[in-house]
Amino acid sequence: MHALRSRALQNQGLMRRIELLPPRYAQKRRARRNIGFVALGGVAVLAALVVWWVLLGGQVADAERELAVVESRNASLQADIDELQRFAELSDEVAKKRTALQTVMAGDVDWPSLLTEVAMVVPGEVWLTGMTASAGTAEGATPAGTETAPVRISEETPFGRIQFQGSSLSLPGVAKWLIRQQSVDDFSAVWLNSATETPADEATSAVPLTTFDSTLELSATAASRRFEQGAGSSELDLSKEKTP
Repeated sequence: MHALRSRALQNQGLMRRIELLPPRYAQKRRARRNIGFVALGGVAVLAALVVWWVLLGGQVADAERELAVVESRNASLQADIDELQRFAELSDEVAKKRTALQTVMAGDVDWPSLLTEVAMVVPGEVWLTGMTASAGTAEGATPAGTETAPVRISEETPFGRIQFQGSSLSLPGVAKWLIRQQSVDDFSAVWLNSATETPADEATSAVPLTTFDSTLELSATAASRRFEQGAGSSELDLSKEKTP
């Protein structure tokens, strides 16, 4: 029994497989197998593309959300910039108006204070009948009579001039007027242009009168300095002390 089995195994080793089908069937079978492999690979590639597309779509959605956040932030920043631009325009407008004020107020005189000082030192026997003034950019447009005088009392360039016409009950009253005006710090020089004594006349005056014409030159302390105070200066100019 054992010998028969050994012989059968030897016979199986000597047997060869014989293909009874034509070779073209084997080729078709191999082609179908290759097509299956190719189809399987295509499905795998397609699946990979689908997964990549889904991942890419998620990334695009995230990028769009980030873009929306950035655009919203930019819009908010632009609104802030526009608001600040309004203040920049206001600052430019203030600067232009400040420059205009500086130009306009460069020759401004504190006339109320100045005339108050004049009134405080006018002698009792003197009264004023006329006044002509110039200051700042208008200074020199209408020359005063003292500009052509052969003798100059003050070589300082005046900030302005005031020419007063008035009358006095006496010639000493005119002298007192000149002396008192020299005590005012805002005046750098005082001139007497003319003085004419008129005798008493029943038709015009019961007492003798002296009419006079004088010129006062203003110093820089007569400037109003309202622009400096209006431009944001919180300090008062205490350098000018008024002399009554």
